[in-house]
Amino acid sequence: MKNVIVLILAAGDSTRFWPCGDKQLFKFSGQTLIRRLLSQLVNFGFENYCLVVNKNNQQAIEQIILQFSHQNIDLVLQEQGFGMGEAVLSASHIIKNKEVLIINPNDVFENLLLHKWQEIYQTKPEGIIAGMHFKGYFPGGYLSISGSKVKSITEKPTRDNLPSDVVKFVFDYYRNGNNLITILKETISNKDDLYEKAIQKLVNKGNSIVFLEYRGFWSGLKYPWHVLDITSFLLNGAKSKKGRNVQIEKSAVIYGNVCIEDDVRIMEGAKIVGPCYIGRGTVIGNQAIIRESMIGENCVIGYSTEIARSYIGNSCWFHSNYIGDSVISENVSMGAGTVLANFKLNENNIFSEINRVRVDTGRMKLGAIVGKGVRIGINCSIMPGVKIGKNSTIGAAVLLNQDIADNKRVNHEPLKYVITENKKQVSENFRNQTIKKIKMF
Repeated sequence: MKNVIVLILAAGDSTRFWPCGDKQLFKFSGQTLIRRLLSQLVNFGFENYCLVVNKNNQQAIEQIILQFSHQNIDLVLQEQGFGMGEAVLSASHIIKNKEVLIINPNDVFENLLLHKWQEIYQTKPEGIIAGMHFKGYFPGGYLSISGSKVKSITEKPTRDNLPSDVVKFVFDYYRNGNNLITILKETISNKDDLYEKAIQKLVNKGNSIVFLEYRGFWSGLKYPWHVLDITSFLLNGAKSKKGRNVQIEKSAVIYGNVCIEDDVRIMEGAKIVGPCYIGRGTVIGNQAIIRESMIGENCVIGYSTEIARSYIGNSCWFHSNYIGDSVISENVSMGAGTVLANFKLNENNIFSEINRVRVDTGRMKLGAIVGKGVRIGINCSIMPGVKIGKNSTIGAAVLLNQDIADNKRVNHEPLKYVITENKKQVSENFRNQTIKKIKMF
């Protein structure tokens, strides 16, 4: 793979990923997806890379690539425009006269995709575009295929006007980067589809773009609930592990594949059902139940808390809570009795508002999505699919059924109480007689 430059587009603004922060830096099992992707590509044999970044994540990504000092990695800052087209153009001087493979760093796929690509690459095509058959509706690009060739690409068609059932994801190869650069510079669009229009022009001009049909797992961090898809995939592929200085009480129960990092303590009566990941320094309290979830570092999963099929960031504290199918960012605390509901009574899919557009999450079960630094008081009820912005506070006894922006405070105003003298004393006789009856059995 010495002749191919892997162009990784990591300059996205993560607007649709709110309130979970920069998706380029979001961590699973202690590492970002960019680092995971680089490791996957290095192991496959790629040697040359170019990462397009933005000014907000440049420094953090510079630290990540230091771990790959034996690879040829260029970093390019995207300073103008938005979208894939502008990102590719910002790296024109790197990919000029080169073979280029364009990848989204937040996409997770199996090595099967790389092997399928290599098979087609050896036939020396002008281009390769990957996609997969998709049931339902996907808010992205759709491909029309004729034989083994791509004939057209349609960006975000309506549900009633789908050109096919083949969804395109970002895994695009071009034998001559110059052709792509030239056509991008010639293309004009006032929407976020410059790249897709350029590909269509390449096809219309007779460039032979081979379709790579992929049938393995694929998911990307487009919306925050996609965290749960990737979490489930990574957990199912992980193996059991017990780190150093781990304390597990005899009455605790651990079932299935569970990866436990260093300095974890699992207390009496706790139960962990794999696949699970427990981050370094975390404490699992008495009678806590964790099922099919990823728990970050230095968390306290307090007494009688249940966590099911969820993602929990670092330094989160809980006590007697239910957390189902939820995404919790780092440094979040919940008071006793707070519940994150994850299922509607009408059993319909859960919708979420993204940039003022109502989006079907495709999930019947979806709990809360909570940003960094949130505090939630005792006895709160958070309804399915609610998103809470970073550094917000939800006061005690709040029933929350709408999204809350960053840095907000929500308080419950109780009804007025009527306080009078208590003139009727409670007799102890009833309780004494009841206790006597109970002891008879």
